Amino acid sequence: MRATIKTSRLILRPFEADDVGEAFTWFGNPIVMRFTPAGPDTSIEQTKVRLAKYREHQIAHGFSKWIILDRHSGRAIGDSGLLMLHEYGWIDLGFRLAQPYWGEGLATEVASVWVRAAFDDFRIDRLTAIVHPENLASICVLEKLGFLTERRDTIMGMNSIVFSLSAKDDETHSSFHRRMSLDWTQGDLHKGLRCFHSGAFFEAHEHWESVWLAAQEPERTFLQGLIQVAAAFHHFQRGNCAGTISLLRSALGRLDRYPAAFTGIAVSPLCTAIRLWLEALETIPQASPPPVPRLQLEGRGSPS
Repeated sequence: MRATIKTSRLILRPFEADDVGEAFTWFGNPIVMRFTPAGPDTSIEQTKVRLAKYREHQIAHGFSKWIILDRHSGRAIGDSGLLMLHEYGWIDLGFRLAQPYWGEGLATEVASVWVRAAFDDFRIDRLTAIVHPENLASICVLEKLGFLTERRDTIMGMNSIVFSLSAKDDETHSSFHRRMSLDWTQGDLHKGLRCFHSGAFFEAHEHWESVWLAAQEPERTFLQGLIQVAAAFHHFQRGNCAGTISLLRSALGRLDRYPAAFTGIAVSPLCTAIRLWLEALETIPQASPPPVPRLQLEGRGSPS
């Protein structure tokens, strides 16, 4: 297992003793810890003990809860990882972010890399995750990753939904990632990208639609979301603000179901940009929207 894990926006590494001060900002936050069985830490000493247990777990198993760092600023923003829960006989996936970082797709980004590490690096046969029934955001993340509801139960004193994903079940989940067969470097997909980045949004829509017509799921719905993004900015060019808002909302509803990257396209920054556009257009009085986003190829930046 690597000493760190990097995603497009995050760095994950094992906790160190010096992390206790920053970690207490979320472990001691009643809102962040609302849906955890033990509730918030009541003192920094309690967080210190928690992190010591995570480090012991890391030594024993090679994995544990790790700290999440913002890749750009280096700021600590949460924790995530895998814990062996011997009393229940399973390995639990968990993820938690400080409140300012909610709603940006980061939980899906970090949870997805732990799923891959669990099955590919550690050869774990089965993952479990427990979620309070009111924790809708975490439920949404798990469903995106292919977890299935197993049962309702009381776990560590908390009313819980038990989700699970086995290595065998993950064959479907893995195919979701392996089926990234769309080639954005040639054909109508590439032509559409060039048109989109030159502001020819109607033409981009046309190129992508020709591919969408022949696509299968899950690529089909993903392409439909991109087509709606292009159509939205075409409407904005024509002064149709209501049409722009409607299409962006519909596109976000489709694209937000996908992992942080899909078919080679970086999905998370696109969804973030769409939210910023909606926030600007729906503000009264209306604010100036940000620049039109560029579609980034995962690991390569914006295509030319």
